[in-house]
Amino acid sequence: MGWGTLITRRLKVFSLALFVYFDYKAVQKRVQWVSAVKKNAIWAKTHERNARRVLNLMIELEGLWVKMGQYLSTRADVLPEPYIEVLKQLQDSLPPRPLEEVCGTIEKELGKPMRQLFATFDVDPLATASIAQVHRATLEDGREVVVKVQHDGIKEIILEDLKNAKSLIEWIAWAEPQYDFNPMIDEWCKEAPKELDFNHEAENTRTVSKNLSRKTEGGSGSVSSDVDVLIPEIIQSTEKILILEYMDGIRLHDNDSLEEYGVDKKRLVEEITRAYAHQIYIDGFFNGDPHPGNFLVSKEPPHKPILLDFGLTKRISQSMKQALAKMFLSCAEGTKWHCCQPLQRWGLSCE
Repeated sequence: MGWGTLITRRLKVFSLALFVYFDYKAVQKRVQWVSAVKKNAIWAKTHERNARRVLNLMIELEGLWVKMGQYLSTRADVLPEPYIEVLKQLQDSLPPRPLEEVCGTIEKELGKPMRQLFATFDVDPLATASIAQVHRATLEDGREVVVKVQHDGIKEIILEDLKNAKSLIEWIAWAEPQYDFNPMIDEWCKEAPKELDFNHEAENTRTVSKNLSRKTEGGSGSVSSDVDVLIPEIIQSTEKILILEYMDGIRLHDNDSLEEYGVDKKRLVEEITRAYAHQIYIDGFFNGDPHPGNFLVSKEPPHKPILLDFGLTKRISQSMKQALAKMFLSCAEGTKWHCCQPLQRWGLSCE
């Protein structure tokens, strides 16, 4: 990626940031002279207008910005509702990359021509995301698989986007001190580059799969701690290619298909919750990117959740697990004082 492209991306990001900032500042002055009802309507339109501007630029630039948009679309505690609704569109598939690029990456990484690697390879991708796109294929031995192929040049783009995002967050914190998101972007700078090595994702997937199906020793002997979810088996991995077992599934937002197949949504949510509770409170090793695009629901009864994409994971200590568990239990019991204790222990406010 040339310097011209890097500079263009940076200019587009900061131009939009300034445009949105001054739009909000203008509205801030305008609403001082209107009624409360009109004020709410004006702010709602302003949020939606700027959310669409942000969405359009994220789709144009792709890379880290799409991933960040996906993350923000799950943060109703941080962003106004119009942003959540608009940015949810990033959970769907993006425009695909050219087939020539995809096949070139596969052959370069695996050292063989396509005809020697696969009996069949679907031209149209199942999905295209911020870092890679996924194609369905059949191996020579007849196994059905999906092939996750990293976008050409995406590593340089992601690293540049991280620099731009860090600069942008620092500028926002300077201009509006009440909006200091530096801790969030610092975490992204530390973790996001790990997603660019699919060997790392393969190992994470194997670890979570093993953890969710292991047996633990109890007072009366071995006790199963199986969680009723599915995780695809890893077939092969390199830095830029991941081949894993194909699992036919329904996307979480496809309500018509969920109804058609008779999926018990309450049970589905319970199993996903159990899977994450197990990862966090028992294993201390969990998927740190649980947006709806990373889940499927199996079409075969009993319609189990399928967990996908373990490129971004987090590990927490035993003391942190205990603090989180105490906080959760205390909050469930409705006792604020006990709920605040674990948060304050980690330097967090419970206001």
